[in-house]
Amino acid sequence: MMGRVSLLAAPLVAAQFDGNPKGWNRDRRCDHFQYDPPCGACEGVGGYVGSDEADDFTVATCTTVGVLETASRVRPVWGADFTERKSHEILIGKKTDPACFQAFPYKDSTAENCYKPQECQLFSDMNKYKALILTANQGGNAWGLAGNVSSVIYHQGPNMWIVNKIGRLKLINQCVCTIPREGGEKDKPAVNAIQYNWVDKLFYVATEIIDVEYGVGDTVLDHWAFGPHHAWTDPETGVIVRMWQPFNGLQVFEPGQWSTGNAYNDAVQDGKNMFDELSPNGDKAPKICTKAGKTLNTFQIKCGDDGFPQTEAEDETTEYSHIELAKQPLGENHAAASDLRRAKSKIPRDAFKGDNFDSMSQTLNTYLTRHAPNSKNCDAWTVEELQELQMQLLMLRDPNLNDLYHETDDNRKMSKDIEEIVKQWNELNVLAATDPDLARAHRDGHCHEAVMWYVHHLPEAMKNTLKDEISLPLLTSMRHSLKVEAQHGPLVHRAYEEKVSCASCHSQEYPSSVVV
Repeated sequence: MMGRVSLLAAPLVAAQFDGNPKGWNRDRRCDHFQYDPPCGACEGVGGYVGSDEADDFTVATCTTVGVLETASRVRPVWGADFTERKSHEILIGKKTDPACFQAFPYKDSTAENCYKPQECQLFSDMNKYKALILTANQGGNAWGLAGNVSSVIYHQGPNMWIVNKIGRLKLINQCVCTIPREGGEKDKPAVNAIQYNWVDKLFYVATEIIDVEYGVGDTVLDHWAFGPHHAWTDPETGVIVRMWQPFNGLQVFEPGQWSTGNAYNDAVQDGKNMFDELSPNGDKAPKICTKAGKTLNTFQIKCGDDGFPQTEAEDETTEYSHIELAKQPLGENHAAASDLRRAKSKIPRDAFKGDNFDSMSQTLNTYLTRHAPNSKNCDAWTVEELQELQMQLLMLRDPNLNDLYHETDDNRKMSKDIEEIVKQWNELNVLAATDPDLARAHRDGHCHEAVMWYVHHLPEAMKNTLKDEISLPLLTSMRHSLKVEAQHGPLVHRAYEEKVSCASCHSQEYPSSVVV
């Protein structure tokens, strides 16, 4: 999850003349020195970027106002105590796993990179806590079915804690305890949060009119640089408006969102002060990263019992994709004796049955709204949202329950491995999208399956942990029949019938005549 780090949590890289192996033009890559000819006005400007490809880049429009006397310019402002309430970023970092879960800015441009848009807030207190805290929200581009990720990143001394809420549903927490190292290399020294006076290293390049991204528009700015790092500041105040580093990323500070002298009081989230998760002397880790503070729905990665990074685990390279997380679910071995007894019983009690498909759905919906009050109608969900929910349920289940279902060939069993499940979802999404009736059946099937997974694969302790947070789809009362005239009807309907297996046991339907 290193990809959650803001550009400002990355070390300041000195000039690296690596030969520009990707052939980026001078709009995208122009170091302050070790470039021939030297980088000048309106060069190295950067812009919107989506990949390493040279043409996957939109340079910000730039017009030179002039190269003025350096002494006449207001130097860039940073400081020890500041708040930036809105920072738009595209983080660029070395790709170390297929899903770009771990991406940290690298020392040069030779590596294949990940490009990750995110929205951030920054709180820096280098006087008392000597720490930088960032809140960040990253879209689902790198997370597949795990969806968006919201994070709080704490960087104090050499230690960094990345506390994530995974997915739009925010059912799963994660804490990554790590020690970031120079250039992202394991044999390099650890790096602290960016220095309060790092801007003292910058050299004046020119004064320019930049069409600043994210709707800011044409703005007269002073251009400063150090190595591959470029910064543009308000000429009147020295406040940074925009930064670019071709293999670290783009960062735009929303004008009017910068303030100084009150970072501690500003750093409040959900009614709690984020700096209070740390201590001024650096001997305290965020509670959720500790053994004592871990909740049942929290993954901890490379964290010791005290919440500090395990140095012996630092060099491990683990692929923390959503599929890998689902293979080591948080609910494992948490099924109580009562959960196991219920799993061994194939016949539900009468209170959980209906006379037909319709009444069965209504009966089970009453249970759902009582145990998960935030639940909403099936048609309020998209298929993609339901699949994201199901992926999170896979991360929260106890596989011991599924083992019991397999032992007795119970309809509640998950018969496919996770890769097969995701592959089938992707294939059926395409087929169902060709016909509105198939799309409804496909969605409704996922509603039934998601509820079955929640009820029969999560231990009761996990359900109690999630009760006030989880939203489940209510079951639809309509039983879909095969649409024979639809091209992909048989495939979609077969999958639908597999998903609505609740009716096999919860519907009190009896034969109209004696059946032997």
